[in-house]
Amino acid sequence: MEILRRSPMLGVLIAIVAGLALYDKLGALAFVAGVPVILTGIMFCSYEFDLPEQWRVLMVAIIFAVLCSLRIYHELSKPVPEISHFNNESATVNLVREWGRNYAALIDTDKHGRFVARLQFNELPEGSRIKFDGYTRNFRRAKNLGEFDEGRYWKARGATSWINMSNIRTLPAKFSLPRVRNKLSRALSIYMPELTGQYLKAAWLGQHTRELDEKHRRWGTSHLLAVSGFHVAIVILCARYLFGRKNILLLSLILWSYIILTGASASAMRAGLMIQTGLFAHVLGRRINGVNSVSVAAVILLLYRPYLFWDIGWRLSVSAALAMTAMPGRNSEWFFEVRVTRERVLRLIVLWLIVSPTVFLVTFPQVAHTFKSVPAVGIFLNLFAPFYFSITFMIASVVAVLRMIQIPFSQTLIEAVDGVFLLWEKFADISANIISYAVRDNSFSLIPVSWFGVGALILLLCTYMKFSASRTLILMTCICFAAFMLFL
Repeated sequence: MEILRRSPMLGVLIAIVAGLALYDKLGALAFVAGVPVILTGIMFCSYEFDLPEQWRVLMVAIIFAVLCSLRIYHELSKPVPEISHFNNESATVNLVREWGRNYAALIDTDKHGRFVARLQFNELPEGSRIKFDGYTRNFRRAKNLGEFDEGRYWKARGATSWINMSNIRTLPAKFSLPRVRNKLSRALSIYMPELTGQYLKAAWLGQHTRELDEKHRRWGTSHLLAVSGFHVAIVILCARYLFGRKNILLLSLILWSYIILTGASASAMRAGLMIQTGLFAHVLGRRINGVNSVSVAAVILLLYRPYLFWDIGWRLSVSAALAMTAMPGRNSEWFFEVRVTRERVLRLIVLWLIVSPTVFLVTFPQVAHTFKSVPAVGIFLNLFAPFYFSITFMIASVVAVLRMIQIPFSQTLIEAVDGVFLLWEKFADISANIISYAVRDNSFSLIPVSWFGVGALILLLCTYMKFSASRTLILMTCICFAAFMLFL
């Protein structure tokens, strides 16, 4: 069973994902029973020849899958919480984001968990301590499959229900990461030009405005705003070169502090778990298995919060990471190499020219289904946008720190950085006007491109497993058909 040798956790991940996709259609009991059955089928699909101890490993994998399904079932089957009334409840405002025409705030109470409150204005800064009266109300469920479900969206972020607050009083503030986030946000608003401030808030704090979102969605580069593996990798690479690769505890502290500071999105946590696994593996002298690392991180997140399965950030992050790590010739250990040679840089550039369109194609079906439109210009811009923004983000971050501590000439430097961001926007606008075609959710061209997208991911994984051409073709056909029946 080749999958047991190359990436045993990949089979567990696929089985759990397939089970969750069937959850609404077949119910909870079918999910618990189906996950180990699907895993067994996946293992036998990869059967080629006997491997030492493969049956024992298979039994361990099946038992682990059963335990995972029971844990996820326990979380998903929790009853709808009863309406609760609060009086003089103390809480901390954890996160505030735009929600339609208003704002939504994650409220961490001292005794009763996390809730989400709808605010007419952004009147509660992140990190503020409050005392309030109020009552809860349950999330609205989607009426039809495939529609937006606000309950699953907010439960993926740890909230249990809406809360209507009244008689809000402010308490003395305490040190917390949300308060640090608020102070940084205010400092960026004061010291940075508007455009640079918006980009740095997105990269440092996970905050981005509706205007900036709409621009990058039009350019097909929205992933540059959402804190993901791109941003986490930049932070940890800079930290590694500053402090050395052997300072595991310091690198881990920097890694998770950044992830929590930015709001701990699913994509950021997936990247953090992968990098953390790689850091420990490198110290222990173990080889880094990229596909298995992605699978481990994805399964851990689903065990932590099963509702992340319905989160677009989790799906896109895991799909893109699997595609990148399964690329032929891709070696995850380059991340931990200190020496930078001309050959290695050229190899990475050539590899990226292949990786970027492939990731775009793999994530295309989910993006089109969720956002209803995928601009074709994104294929062109994403060939070099990550390089452009990785360098610009690093330079902008250094200059922003110099500006906030009032270093002479820093104002001139930050204005130059603002010009670099403005230059990108002009170039992206021109490109979007030239390449104006977009594949829409209701267009005829969506179906074949989506099939190519799902098929590309299956092809990469089958190539990684070194399956024969006939087996790869059969698996691509069956899984593509099953994916569209389950997800779309």
